[in-house]
Amino acid sequence: MAADLDPRVRLATALESQPGVYALLVGSGVSTGAGVPTGWGVVDSLVRRIAVASGETLAPNFDAETWWTANGDGKPLGYSSILERLGQTRAARRALLAGFFEPSDEDRENELKVPSAAHRAIAQLVRSGFIRVIVTTNFDHLLERAIEAEGVSVQVISTDSAIAGMEPLQHMQCTIVKLHGDYTNLDQRNTVDELSAYPKSTKSLLGRIFDEYGLIISGWSGEWDPALVRALEANANRRYPLFWVAKSAPGEVAKRVLSRSGAVLVEGTTADEIFPDLLERVHALESMAASPDSTNMALARLKKALPDPPRHIEVRELFEAELRKLSAFTAELVATGQPADWEAVEAGLASLRDQSATLIQLYTTGIYLDRDRQHTELWVQVLQRSMAIRRSDTISAWWSRYLHYPALLMMRAATEAALLAGHEDVARRIMQEATWATPREDSGRARPAWAVLHPWTVTEHDQLNKLPRAGGRKWVYPASRFVREDLADLVAPILGDEDYDLLHKRAEYRAALAYEFGKTAETWDQPLSGEYVGEQMWTWGNEREPLMAVDFRERGDRAAWGLRDDNESEFNQHIADLNEVLRSYPRYF
Repeated sequence: MAADLDPRVRLATALESQPGVYALLVGSGVSTGAGVPTGWGVVDSLVRRIAVASGETLAPNFDAETWWTANGDGKPLGYSSILERLGQTRAARRALLAGFFEPSDEDRENELKVPSAAHRAIAQLVRSGFIRVIVTTNFDHLLERAIEAEGVSVQVISTDSAIAGMEPLQHMQCTIVKLHGDYTNLDQRNTVDELSAYPKSTKSLLGRIFDEYGLIISGWSGEWDPALVRALEANANRRYPLFWVAKSAPGEVAKRVLSRSGAVLVEGTTADEIFPDLLERVHALESMAASPDSTNMALARLKKALPDPPRHIEVRELFEAELRKLSAFTAELVATGQPADWEAVEAGLASLRDQSATLIQLYTTGIYLDRDRQHTELWVQVLQRSMAIRRSDTISAWWSRYLHYPALLMMRAATEAALLAGHEDVARRIMQEATWATPREDSGRARPAWAVLHPWTVTEHDQLNKLPRAGGRKWVYPASRFVREDLADLVAPILGDEDYDLLHKRAEYRAALAYEFGKTAETWDQPLSGEYVGEQMWTWGNEREPLMAVDFRERGDRAAWGLRDDNESEFNQHIADLNEVLRSYPRYF
């Protein structure tokens, strides 16, 4: 008989094939490995402190609950009741608890009370878009710290009242629901009564999560959380699978939930073991998905879904998946630091091009086949998302700018595809409406793609000529040449009989037009330069204007730029103004 498939394989395959569909339910077993006590562990320790301070000698069989019943204030033993007795103010209570949850210098040296291997792996899964929702019974901040360290903003829900004002789960990159509260307030749940029932708002939120998402459980036994167990059992007929990770054999409660839900048990592993392993397996599957066959499959899906309104969500998901992969790769590239030499710079640019190849092919094919312009808003959003992948505050300024190279390729390819489709208006909208705000430059003002993705902004002219692929030549417009060469194969499937070199020059001229028609009094950018300006004398038909200006007069869509056919003077003035700037650019070898 064939052996059953390893549940780790099933889990990794499920997660990679449906990014964002699975939520996590994590308990104390995820944080105890980092040296953080459970909520009950804190309560027990505080009772012991009170007993010692009261003059008692602790017996080996000391029982906190028995002692509290005999010597406490008459309230049930719990986090809140003890803190109210020991700390009169919020600041005093926080200081009292800090030692349990905040690392000392010694803790940091011993890697205690800091994000563990499990927290860090979960954070990377969040950054890559595989996990978006986390439900936890833990009081600590380790998950938030690990996820924020990956550059992801986290929505944290730690009180019942916060549920009413929360952003929808599907709109957030990450939401953490802290069912038992946060150690910095007194709203924690830890007594038997508190854990027996949840308020209506919490039950409703859990019901949605357990119904709409697959679930991965780790570090939680279910023995002490009856209300949470009931919420799980209420959704036993799940639309997505449940995976339960356990270090040892499951207890009675876990067995009951497993049997009712048909869950997959991943046994004999800790959180610090399973999540790094899961991350590695998912990355391996992603690498496999980057094959030419997978690109062809994605293109086939796009072509079928694009004209079919019920499948438009599938179109969006195709681009979301590729953007997540590019974002994860870029983050890893940033982690390696600034390239040490020109060979490393060239390798980095090549890897950015290769990692975005499927995304660019989907993008150009989608724009070219979008005959009724049903998806123009999506095309704008995809370019904007690609620009947002650059994190300008993570590495040196000059190498950080190169992280916009995939977006530059996409904008140029999008313009070429729109021109081939006869949708010049779509090209202008993409270049004008997709924006990016530079956090540390230009006062954070959002600028349009035609300005953000100007080759002078993304690349360094002299650096490009030092790359091995330049072959020692001093190109006048190296960025223009490199972009053309990097896109030729990616645009080829929709090119037909068109001359690609001519198409590329036409697209570059449209980028210059975007400047001319989008400039304001505050605009400091210059119109796009490039090979269309002319590295050889014959590129200009005469001394009055470049051939691409003549081409635009004959083939351009004036309406796409807000020009009326009967307003020849306005048209001529715009062309003349642009020509005046272009005439100052180098035209010869």
